Amino acid sequence: MLRSRTSLLALLFGTSWVLGQTPGASVSVDQLIEQSFAQNREIQAVQQRLAEARGQLRQAGNRPVATLESNAGSGRPLGTTGEEEYSIGYFQPIETGGKRPKRLLVAEKEVELAEAELAERKRQLAYEIKARYADAVAAWRKVEAIDRIAGVNREAYRLVDARVQRDDAAPLDRQLLLVEMNRTEAQRAMLAGQAQAAEVELRRAAALPSSDPLKLSTQALESAVPAVTLEELRRRARAGRPDLRVARTLAEQSTAELELAQAQGRPDVTVSAQYARRYSQFEDPIRVMGRGSPLLLQDRDNVLTLGVSVPLQTRKRNQGNVEAAAARQSAAQLRGRHLEVTAGLEVEAAWARYEAARKTVAIFHRGVVDESNRNLGIIRQAYELGQLRLLDVLNEQRRQLETQLSSIEAESELARSAAELERAVGGELK
Repeated sequence: MLRSRTSLLALLFGTSWVLGQTPGASVSVDQLIEQSFAQNREIQAVQQRLAEARGQLRQAGNRPVATLESNAGSGRPLGTTGEEEYSIGYFQPIETGGKRPKRLLVAEKEVELAEAELAERKRQLAYEIKARYADAVAAWRKVEAIDRIAGVNREAYRLVDARVQRDDAAPLDRQLLLVEMNRTEAQRAMLAGQAQAAEVELRRAAALPSSDPLKLSTQALESAVPAVTLEELRRRARAGRPDLRVARTLAEQSTAELELAQAQGRPDVTVSAQYARRYSQFEDPIRVMGRGSPLLLQDRDNVLTLGVSVPLQTRKRNQGNVEAAAARQSAAQLRGRHLEVTAGLEVEAAWARYEAARKTVAIFHRGVVDESNRNLGIIRQAYELGQLRLLDVLNEQRRQLETQLSSIEAESELARSAAELERAVGGELK
């Protein structure tokens, strides 16, 4: 009787110490992020936005195009014979007010803006993948923990059922194990569904098709953050966050656009050079030729004309564009100042969340999981001595399982909070 009871306890408790211990990693979160950066269509679209900005920068450096003009005139179609004129002209517009360098500055800021937007999209994508990875890994670790307990319960039920048939155990013990086994199976089904949903969310975040293989590591998630102060994290956020770079670049670009709009209110100058050759033929009203026909006189003129053309416009003609650019500048500056304030608060909130999660995990590892294992050992010894019932053992096993699941959830929260802290700071903290 004692030997059978000891064998049952070995099944019930023999695997408790390995809960959460799983084979080595298959794909890391960093590998998923790198793969997503290379294959994600949204990232590729933002990269095309950068290529567009570079093309606009190249176009902004073009100078005004000169015009070559050629004309030919004749009076014959209108009955005026002998009148012909040929001319060729060159017209060169000249920008005033420094329009070209101001236009180039606006285009350069557009390139910087596209680069900052690409970095910002990568920052948000990396955080989303890390958070979804933590959710998926935690979910599958919970499933594995349940699978171990479910396997133990099935084997224990088989042994108890055999003992009951030999009248070596009470039928109540078999019924208790059956209920516990079914309850564990139901819990396993729920957690398995959550794990599958978390894996789908991870695939969505990483833009990984369902046909591609995805083997996750179910080892404990890495979530260590170097020893830094909150003020240092705030300083890093102010210096390196891509969204702050976007806001600052927008403010600088709007200032450059305002200066360009003001310069465009100044009229451009067009200089020209034109050569004309005129040929005229007419009758001499006095002299005649020998046969009495009129004497034809010919006149040829070569004329060179130089000119300057200036549009008659005032700055008021472009005042609407200037006002619009000034409004964009003010809006960009206001958004930038707002973001600088909220970025610091985001870092503070992420830091508080990470510190709370880190302390929670430390408590679980130091004073919860180990204590739960020791309590289970004491309950087992009391059961072996006949001082407690099988129901007490199952209840304690249930509490230990809940402790394991809570510990896994705490580690997952620590990994998510570390990812959130990296997102708030604007880059990896390793």
